[in-house]
Amino acid sequence: MSAFDGIPGALPATAAIEWLLHEAALMPEPPTLLAELCTRLAAEGVPIRGALLRIASLDPLLAARRLRWQKSDGRVIEEVVFHGMSAVAPRAENAGMLRIEFAGTSHEMDWFAERPEGFTGQQRLYLEAISLAMAAPLQVTVGRDATRSLLRAYLGRRSADKVLGGTVRRGSGELIGAVIWMSDLRDFTRLSETLSPDEIITALNDCCARLVGAIHPFGGEVLKFIGDGLLAIFPLAPLGTKAACTAALSAVRAARRGMELLDGQRLRSGLSPLPFGVVLHLGAVTYGNIGAPDRLDFTAIGPAVNLTSRIEELCRRLECPVLISEAVAAHCGELLAPMGPHAVRGIKEPVTLFTLPELRTNRTQQT
Repeated sequence: MSAFDGIPGALPATAAIEWLLHEAALMPEPPTLLAELCTRLAAEGVPIRGALLRIASLDPLLAARRLRWQKSDGRVIEEVVFHGMSAVAPRAENAGMLRIEFAGTSHEMDWFAERPEGFTGQQRLYLEAISLAMAAPLQVTVGRDATRSLLRAYLGRRSADKVLGGTVRRGSGELIGAVIWMSDLRDFTRLSETLSPDEIITALNDCCARLVGAIHPFGGEVLKFIGDGLLAIFPLAPLGTKAACTAALSAVRAARRGMELLDGQRLRSGLSPLPFGVVLHLGAVTYGNIGAPDRLDFTAIGPAVNLTSRIEELCRRLECPVLISEAVAAHCGELLAPMGPHAVRGIKEPVTLFTLPELRTNRTQQT
């Protein structure tokens, strides 16, 4: 019996079908699944020159993904469509194409035959059977990808990986050393009273995009947004204390540059700027699951986080947009500008603070 013979009510007992039923769900991601399947079909003699898998996405950034496999090189090329973009139609490859929709999903598969006249009836039946057997493992891998993307979007990469790794029990966590970043917008209450709700959301999104876009490239992990505030950490492991402190300072400078550009755009549009303050402190934090049994938050807590919050309150009083604790200044590898000791609410001893040297220079020149 040919591998392409149709068997009413049953799937053909071929190596590719067996692999789809028993092993394909273990593939780490859809591109790997597609590449492995197409390679197996080509080895069986199925006359395919290419395949195009279209996957509907739940990713906050991506509207859809297209995975294209070509027999000529055996690679899978991924094409993405971002939300707000017009989907670009696939190249004209309709000659010899068989399109199959995966029932119950928005996913589609296009199979391209080696010959212009397309597939024979038996080959079409076999590819339909392949697609039927592929539906379940594909949905497993797509779901795994979607879960990872959504968790990373809402929790951050490090926290999402912890949750996916099984750290889901309330109270579970670890004590880690980290540089703590805490920032918020200045005069946001006044700003929110003068702007419409849509304008407030746009302002917050624009601000967060600049801050997060500065934190992530330097190894920081954004843990939460609190109104117009942001909490992030730069873990000391695996690069060490000096590297984490240096990375955090670089992120602050990058964030300030990004916000300066944003403020310029807003001023040209007749909008008010978005001044912000940021504090860096170094200490041990408890990093893990906290909350009610049915509503958990993956965050960082501890005395070091509390002190960072108290120091952040001084940005306004000292009229300084960046405050850095002595613990960070001692390990960052550069000479920071001293701000002197200051009383901090809830802390018995004064706290010695520093700022970026360019900010101290600017304040001296202005006075």
